Amino acid sequence: MILLQHKFEVENADGSTNTRTSVTLMYGEPDGFSAMAKTVGVPCGIATQLILDGKITATGVVAPMTPEIYQPIMDLLPSEGINAVEETL
Repeated sequence: MILLQHKFEVENADGSTNTRTSVTLMYGEPDGFSAMAKTVGVPCGIATQLILDGKITATGVVAPMTPEIYQPIMDLLPSEGINAVEETL
């Protein structure tokens, strides 16, 4: 089982504040892949497929810190059963 929670305190341009949270809960499969294997391997597999399809064109060692890299991967994760519940409190 994996439980991942991010909690951000945000100060907006107008000076107001809010809290944003993101929570992911995943379970492994009996006699199958662990939750850790899924949450590490699936994004890597998606990235590989996007590179092969020409949808990610960056070359070299690239950290997934720009929307051009991470957004296509994030868009496909729910179809593979990896979801995060995001809220603004």
